[in-house]
Amino acid sequence: MAISLKIPLVLVDDDDLVRVSRENPGYRFEREEDGTLTVSPNFTVGAAQSGQTYHQLLVYSQRAGGRAVDSSAGFKIGRRGAVKAPDASWVSQPRIDALTVAERAGFWPLSPDVAIEIKSASDDFKDTVAKIGFYRKHGSTYAVAIDPATREVVQLGIAPHDLTLDFDEIIDA
Repeated sequence: MAISLKIPLVLVDDDDLVRVSRENPGYRFEREEDGTLTVSPNFTVGAAQSGQTYHQLLVYSQRAGGRAVDSSAGFKIGRRGAVKAPDASWVSQPRIDALTVAERAGFWPLSPDVAIEIKSASDDFKDTVAKIGFYRKHGSTYAVAIDPATREVVQLGIAPHDLTLDFDEIIDA
């Protein structure tokens, strides 16, 4: 179940977000553009599904380059400083190379090339689809929303060359 906390954006900078996350292990914190903090611990099955998704992206990154990251990685997206953590994502090497040393040390200021979200049991799938729309709007070339309960998959954009995801394997993890 996701919990939203309304905190003025000016009070929650990147350092605060890191501190709150460190002080509350087992929870995922994301900062929305309006300053809302979303807290969403993951159920075990959901963690296995996001782990399987990360694994598939990791195998892809070993062939294609770039970097696959799991759900613990936050990206600073948009002009208003939202920090989002897709369940699994991939960033191409040219986009990584374009980051400064300082940018690489914090929340990368980009929407990943590939962003994948898996609906948890307590979420509404339309919210999951809206989240991948946010990634696409801010620069992701391919974003996927998966509803394990109904086996529905929504794909926005075009997958990178040679990326093939086994959605059944993700759902059944």
